[in-house]
Amino acid sequence: MPDSDIDYGQDTKRIVFKVSDHDHAKLIVRLRHNALTQSEFFKAIIEAVNTNNDTMLNFINEYVSSKKKLNKQRIKKNTKLIKEGRQMTLDFSLSEDEVADVFDLIAEEFPEL
Repeated sequence: MPDSDIDYGQDTKRIVFKVSDHDHAKLIVRLRHNALTQSEFFKAIIEAVNTNNDTMLNFINEYVSSKKKLNKQRIKKNTKLIKEGRQMTLDFSLSEDEVADVFDLIAEEFPEL
């Protein structure tokens, strides 16, 4: 197994995008009002997306629906799959670490995947 596989998740990445100076200024004012830095805010957003936070899922579903990125049927299917996944985790009483261990075992058994 290459050394890079062992360190997966340890490297940091930059996320960069452009917004207008006006939108940036408004964001900074709102963040200061809520005692947050830009870094804290965006890390919280990433965590909410990655953990399928219900509030974030609702926000994303409304956004993609309004922008016609996904149709309502696809959004409904995505929501159903997330709920089924949560239920399976409960049914099998798996912790997040145990779920990660399952994926590690699969990766060891089938490295080509």
